[in-house]
Amino acid sequence: MDSQTLQAWIDYVFDHPVGDPKWYWAEDAPEWQGPREEILSLIAETFERGGELLARFSDEQLDQGFWFLVGSTPPDFTLTLVDDKIPFEERLRALRSFVPLFEQVMVPRCSSHLSHCEEGKPLNLSCYMWWDLLWYNLVLPLPDEEPRDLKPAQFHTEVLFTLRRLLAIPHDACRESALHGIGHWSRQFPNCDPQLADIVDEFLATAPGLRPELIEYAKEAQLGRVL
Repeated sequence: MDSQTLQAWIDYVFDHPVGDPKWYWAEDAPEWQGPREEILSLIAETFERGGELLARFSDEQLDQGFWFLVGSTPPDFTLTLVDDKIPFEERLRALRSFVPLFEQVMVPRCSSHLSHCEEGKPLNLSCYMWWDLLWYNLVLPLPDEEPRDLKPAQFHTEVLFTLRRLLAIPHDACRESALHGIGHWSRQFPNCDPQLADIVDEFLATAPGLRPELIEYAKEAQLGRVL
């Protein structure tokens, strides 16, 4: 990916004033002009070096950009993760790039608040809602559609691998985000329940000094009881 295209992509997603309504809801909001096939490479390049490439943006700008990028706002960028016309290796790289993004951006910028019960810094909510937005976009059908099939099974395996890695980050906002994702995946895909339960059990057994609220949230996530 050439640096000029990457910079144009980062500016397109993040370099906007923060307002209400958001810039991307405007009727004349600009559309990304690059090929759809490049989107996952751009996401991966951005997230793998997020600490460096996103440093010039405020927390509020990043929060706005993440909701635009990960949410179900047209043009649904994250649907490329399950687009079988795109090589699986590219989709896998983008999925795994969530980990360095959380390590380099969410850890230093988010507070340790748990967003399911208290309010933290601007980025806390997008960190918490990350997998909720992905689940909504990747799994739930559009009107008049059948539920989306996330085959191959390897995709599920990689989602679980990524959630496990995020849960291992020693920061409560990242842990809560991963548990939120585990809760949604557990409810939507019962066949994954044993693996998801094992991930949570391993976390509870190996992470010392966990807050009671986080322990309770982990147990609820195991049962798919998250909002």
